[in-house]
Amino acid sequence: MDKVNNRKNIVLIGMTACGKSTIGALIAKELDMTFIDTDLTIQQKYGKPLWQLLEDVGSKEFIIKESKVICSLDCINCCIATGGSAVYSDEAMNFLKQIAVIVYINLSYPNVEKRFADIDIKSRGIVMDNGTTLFDVYNERKILYSKYADYTIEADDKSIEELVAQIISLFSKESKCI
Repeated sequence: MDKVNNRKNIVLIGMTACGKSTIGALIAKELDMTFIDTDLTIQQKYGKPLWQLLEDVGSKEFIIKESKVICSLDCINCCIATGGSAVYSDEAMNFLKQIAVIVYINLSYPNVEKRFADIDIKSRGIVMDNGTTLFDVYNERKILYSKYADYTIEADDKSIEELVAQIISLFSKESKCI
């Protein structure tokens, strides 16, 4: 693995509903960082909810738009929560790899499924082709999350506070080398 101690940001990747936005906001508060949620940044740029943008332009064009937004980030000392589909763009992920330590929040499929029990998948704006199941998306993305991660944090059976503390601990070790 390449040296990560010269990167000044933290990026959180993982499946939709794994807690990236909640965890990211808490990490940013604790470490006095700026918090960026790329899903919100996309919504602000295009003036519509993710699901609407996805419905209007389709999966392929959405991934291109998401990648452009991510690659336009100009930040130092930020905690960035990406959308679950960010890993579909090599360009976006390679950009993030240059500016940040990438942490994969790994939540098992049964727990992802539980979190979706009361959520309309369409309303979350999840990139998935017709005929594809949440399980298919999970298995496809899991490989990509692992590919790009500098660190993987196992999220099953851990509280948000435990996950935040674990990630802060990782980043604090890296920061000592800066």
